[in-house]
Amino acid sequence: MTTIGAIYSFLDGFAPFARQMSWDNSGLLVGSPEDEVGRVVLALDATGPVVEEAAQKGAQLILSHHPVIFHPLKKVERGTPVYEAIRLGVGILCAHTNLDLAEGGVNDALAEMLSLQKLQPFENSQENYVKIVVFTPEAEAGKVAKAMGDAGAGALGAYSHCSYSAGGVGAFLPLEGASPHIGQVGRLEQVEETRVEMILPRSKIPAVVAAMKATHPYEVPAYDLFEDQAVRETISLGRIGELETAFSPREFAQFVKERLQGGVRLVEGNRPVKRVAVCGGSGGDLVELAARLGADALVTGDVKHDQLLTAQSLGLTLVDGGHYATEAPVLTKLQEKLQEAFPGVEFLLAQAGKDPAKTL
Repeated sequence: MTTIGAIYSFLDGFAPFARQMSWDNSGLLVGSPEDEVGRVVLALDATGPVVEEAAQKGAQLILSHHPVIFHPLKKVERGTPVYEAIRLGVGILCAHTNLDLAEGGVNDALAEMLSLQKLQPFENSQENYVKIVVFTPEAEAGKVAKAMGDAGAGALGAYSHCSYSAGGVGAFLPLEGASPHIGQVGRLEQVEETRVEMILPRSKIPAVVAAMKATHPYEVPAYDLFEDQAVRETISLGRIGELETAFSPREFAQFVKERLQGGVRLVEGNRPVKRVAVCGGSGGDLVELAARLGADALVTGDVKHDQLLTAQSLGLTLVDGGHYATEAPVLTKLQEKLQEAFPGVEFLLAQAGKDPAKTL
């Protein structure tokens, strides 16, 4: 049967949890990776009503976008989502900023909802790669390198499974309680070994290390991880694309309103809208970048007053569709992706998951 850990690993494959922002708290926040799952409820927020709905529908897991535990908890009180989830035996797995940054994640779903074409990255940042160095018996080196390559190590440009190997002698003394692959307890061993080096993005560390350990013959593999400043990975928050047909600012705002099925706030720009930047959730701080990159409009949520004024001064059309509505499109895409990967598990969209704010 499928476990929470299997679902976590699948998400980690395209939205690596290691890539979440430093202030975030994505991950498995309630439950155990070993817990079995037959039904999952998806929601932006694991609220009390969503937890209750999950339990009533016989779900063992809630997959939410926003972390149910964001700030440190000093106590877990009756009636809170965390308390009720534990009491009812419902796990909570949260994928937040790692899903914002992922290909096929929040921003791609929003761009698709708005029928944007020719998508490009919006806000870019760069992160240093790391290098993994593993020591393995000569006969096993190729197998270990292939396993790490299959997990994402050794990718450089249009090449994959890139590695470097060198021979040497490894020494170790198995102590009482050890179960050595080579040698005997209490006897110092010296073994002809191969040093295997491969580069990888930080987001692939858990998968690559797990693949290495699963393939390596030693009970306790010896390996190192070093920062590699020569190779960097570009990470993008948000997308920029083009509409098939240009709109006036008001027409575009009405279009966004209809697609997101909610109210919007509008700052009218000084030109027709063809090139559009999107950032689901809260992206008001990207107004100036959107204008600098030649966008005619920015669609996001949670825009502050000074950011509205900045857009107005730049002649940029700014459509605030709200935090909830600009992130909600990812739920359907995530449901489809998970259902295809785990046909034996039922994935449901939470009916109790709703925007807490109402537009009057």
